[in-house]
Amino acid sequence: MTRALRLAALALLPVAAVASCRPYKPSDPPRQPIAFYHNVHAGDNKIPCMYCHTTADRSVDAGIPSVQLCVGCHVPGSSAPTALRGQAQLAFPKVKGNDSTWFNEGQKLVNYWKNGQGIPWVRIHKLPEHAKFPHYTHVNVGLQCQTCHGEVEKMEEMYQASSLRMGWCISCHRGEQALSPAEDAAVKSRSSFIQRIRRLEQAGGDVRGLRATFPNQRASTDCMVCHY
Repeated sequence: MTRALRLAALALLPVAAVASCRPYKPSDPPRQPIAFYHNVHAGDNKIPCMYCHTTADRSVDAGIPSVQLCVGCHVPGSSAPTALRGQAQLAFPKVKGNDSTWFNEGQKLVNYWKNGQGIPWVRIHKLPEHAKFPHYTHVNVGLQCQTCHGEVEKMEEMYQASSLRMGWCISCHRGEQALSPAEDAAVKSRSSFIQRIRRLEQAGGDVRGLRATFPNQRASTDCMVCHY
């Protein structure tokens, strides 16, 4: 039985390889419960990503902002000990006559807050259960959010800009994908893989094979790095 499973796995490898290399075309963004424009928040208002996604530098998941965090800007004072949730009023965005589309979208936020409900956002980025992507290791090594998620600050509706396929991830780990100069400098100084190879080389170890094959490799491609 074990031998049969191994043969089946080997037979599927070419299929997986082809699937990973096929061209990627982003899907249309799903309809969200509130029209949240990243280009307004991260672009026009220049709100840092981690103001909303607060755990990106210390957790596997980047985190989804709570309704309380949102109303902190849109309903100032709503979280004060003396504030009455049922009397919350939208302060921003607001126009004369309350006839703006943005006011209507903001009012949805207020209603979620008044009712004590979380916003049922539709998930955009989802990896298979057997693949792990710890946000904190990538953020702390110096990568910008845009490297994986695209130019979020220019997106009206959030969509999956990158394929997130295995081949795409490995290509980055091997140093085949370009980074900004600041990212490249940070990764070279912080990457545990680069530091390990550097120590091995300084100790007289033979790293010629790695240098010849992937001279710019910045992270390990060992299976256990992502599958554990």
